[in-house]
Amino acid sequence: MKQDEEIEMLLWDFIDGRCDATEQMRIQSLIASDSVWKLKYDELQSLHQNIQPGLEQPSMRFTKNVMEAIAHTQIAPATKKYINPYIVRGIAAFFIISIASVLLYALSITDVSTASTPSIIPFNTSKFHFAALFNSNTTYAIILVNIVLGLVLIDSMLRRRRIQEY
Repeated sequence: MKQDEEIEMLLWDFIDGRCDATEQMRIQSLIASDSVWKLKYDELQSLHQNIQPGLEQPSMRFTKNVMEAIAHTQIAPATKKYINPYIVRGIAAFFIISIASVLLYALSITDVSTASTPSIIPFNTSKFHFAALFNSNTTYAIILVNIVLGLVLIDSMLRRRRIQEY
C-alpha cells in the first residue's frame, strides 16, 4: 500500500514536471519496463488530461474587480426586528428598580441628625467632628450616589459612541 502511494507521488511529480532530469530518466525507464508503473502512469495521465480543461484561470483583474465591487456595498445596519423592545425594557426596569430600592434603603438607614453642622464664620476645625459626619451609613450613601453617577456617565458615553458609529 505504501509502495503504491510512493509510486503515485513520483508519477505526479513526473507528470507535473517537478522532478530533475535524472529522476525523469529513471521514471521513464520504470514506466517502459514495469507494467505496474505503466498502468499507474496511464491512469494518472488520463486523470490529468480530464482535469486540465476544467481549470480556468481568472482574469488578471479578477481580485481587483471583486474588491471594487465589495467597496461599493455597505453593511446593512441592524434593524429593529432583531432587537426585542420588551427585553430591553425589562432589563431597564430591573436596573431602575434595583437602583431605586438601594437608594431608598440607603436613605432610610441614614441618620442625618448625627451629622454636626459647622459654624458659619470663623470656621473652627478643632470643634468639627469628622467622625460624626462620616459614619458608615453616610459613607454608604455617598458610595451609592457615586455608583449611580458613574453608571449614568458610562451610559452617556456608550450612547455617544453608538451615535457616532451610525
